[in-house]
Amino acid sequence: MNCTAARLQIGADPLGSSPELEAHLEVCAACRGLREEMRALEVRLRRALEQPPELPARRVPRRAAWQQWAMAASAVLAVVGVLAVWLLRPSDTLAHEVVAHVQKEPDSWLAQQHVNAADIGTALSGAGVSFDVTSDRIRYAQSCWFRGHYVPHLVLQTETGPATVMLLRHEHVSGRRSFHEAGMSGVIVPAGNGSIAVLARGSQDLTPLAGQMQRDVHWLAQPESHK
Repeated sequence: MNCTAARLQIGADPLGSSPELEAHLEVCAACRGLREEMRALEVRLRRALEQPPELPARRVPRRAAWQQWAMAASAVLAVVGVLAVWLLRPSDTLAHEVVAHVQKEPDSWLAQQHVNAADIGTALSGAGVSFDVTSDRIRYAQSCWFRGHYVPHLVLQTETGPATVMLLRHEHVSGRRSFHEAGMSGVIVPAGNGSIAVLARGSQDLTPLAGQMQRDVHWLAQPESHK
């Protein structure tokens, strides 16, 4: 199950579950957060709808009745708002998770020595990726668990400093998406049926590097199983 399917299931039934959903939530913090929000909103909505206004026989307090219906309506709008944020802009969530992953590996920015061909091959093979960039530019190469798959996490030395590249074979985006978060600037671009995330510290124009990655990265027909 991917994030889109998980969020649709959560939106349809926040209190429900399935083995596939639970397996996805174990590895996806963003979808876990969505379910927590949706379940809290579901409780608010049910409470509002289960308490109809009590109207005395002689005098009808219309203001009180409207207040209760307004509370119910606000809960519904909150649910719609959360779904709009999480479902209509999935690239924002993907960008946030990429930043969070890079933050967990701060030493990756500090690597100075060239990575040997064997280490680069290990990082790429499990994700079914080939890469045309020469190894002397790569300072860091790991195969990292991200959104239910092993993905290559690389750091390349550029003219303006180190830049992180994550090759996301299983994450499709419809177009280029730039973002700025936690002191980093980044861009996610489509690459075939997958995507590529490029990040750097500070404010940098990553368009040229992202374009180069789109040309240099190739998805293999059958990814090898990660050992």
